[in-house]
Amino acid sequence: MKVVVLGFDGASPDLVDEWIDHLPALGRFKDRGVLGRTVPPVPAQTPVAWATFMTGKNPGKHGVFSFIARRSGTYERDVAEPKKLKSKTIWKIVREAGKKAVTINVPMTDAEEGVTSVPGFLSSLEGVPQPKSLGEKVARKFGIDRVRGDLGTETLDRVDTDPDLFFEEVNEITEEMAEISLCLLQEESWDLFMPVFMGLDRIQHFFWKCVDPNHPRHEESEYGELVRKFYVKIDEIAGEFLKSAGEDALTMVVSDHGFCPVHTEVVVNDYLAEEGFLEARDGEIDLEGSMAVSYGYGDVWLNVKGREPRGVVSAGEEYEKTRDGIMECLGKIEVGGKRPIKAAKRREELWWGPYLNEAPDLTAIFNVGYQAARRPLITNGPRRYVNLNPRWSGGHDGTHDPGDVPGILGIVGPGIPKGKRVEARLWDLAPTILDLMGIPIPADIDGKPLALKDPG
Repeated sequence: MKVVVLGFDGASPDLVDEWIDHLPALGRFKDRGVLGRTVPPVPAQTPVAWATFMTGKNPGKHGVFSFIARRSGTYERDVAEPKKLKSKTIWKIVREAGKKAVTINVPMTDAEEGVTSVPGFLSSLEGVPQPKSLGEKVARKFGIDRVRGDLGTETLDRVDTDPDLFFEEVNEITEEMAEISLCLLQEESWDLFMPVFMGLDRIQHFFWKCVDPNHPRHEESEYGELVRKFYVKIDEIAGEFLKSAGEDALTMVVSDHGFCPVHTEVVVNDYLAEEGFLEARDGEIDLEGSMAVSYGYGDVWLNVKGREPRGVVSAGEEYEKTRDGIMECLGKIEVGGKRPIKAAKRREELWWGPYLNEAPDLTAIFNVGYQAARRPLITNGPRRYVNLNPRWSGGHDGTHDPGDVPGILGIVGPGIPKGKRVEARLWDLAPTILDLMGIPIPADIDGKPLALKDPG
């Protein structure tokens, strides 16, 4: 069976449920197939979540734990990129089965032998069609040599001062992406076809307060309506794909995570310094002299002897005692009489697999409304501890509890039961797709195929 997967980064099941009467294509999934939720991994970040989707594995098996990770044996930080992915992707599994995959703007994808693609977010080849023949086709038909799949930093930096430009550009990019994707759907040979649209994620980070009446900074404004109209736009895109894919293909809609309100950022490093786990010198973190540091996503990295260049914490008993102390420190943080951190977890409580030793030693899971400060470095003068006016009003990668930021999942096509509600872990989707395509599922995949056969 041919499968089309439409990725809508950040699409919220709560808003889909609220506006379903205005979303006829998604309503078709609800009435004629499956409409439910996905549970993202920890953390529910775009690179981690899409890596989990495309491998069917938890981060301990694919090696991507965060946007930012400590480079092994150093104090340097690396940004997530496709080269960090250490597991076979569904695209490669499909190709090895003698079938063809097409991917467009999927985050954490790169040029991959035998796969027709436009690499997505975090790739050095982002937007450059692969192979060369695809680039020539796109240039001939659309007059461009690079597909815009996401907003540029200059537009994101100006959201506060020019929100109208932001919405204008995100709509323009989305429409162009849809046109190119539909063209390739019709003209390329494929068995698995997947584009990802990034617009909702960017919009909701900045304008979640406009659609969430429970947000402390809720605003009734024109921008709330623009958010709703963008959901209508992605629904129209889904409708076009359903029409073009045809009745014989299976169509899936999926998001890597949803959103929750954010009103307060916590500067984890300030609390680590107060408790003596972190040292600062002239307003800068002393990485060599500190026992632990956080890089801005609730991740905590210890400075371990024999692992880091100038480690100060001995492996074994001292390591465990230090982790216990930091967990206690994080657990007792209060902001305005409330605890922003739901739990602090050891890495082995969250992940498993051959790359576990590359994960942060601890991860703070934040309650709804809070997230780790994105600029976590110590500053000169009094410690800030919290930021009560974060730039983003919506979040998902606080790190947040996956259950607080679920994504959407819709499936419709031959043999799919009607009106079924499901909840699936994101790593269940790759084996589900393989199962539907009649391709054997590798034994090392963590996910399990969903039971989707219509008993009737």
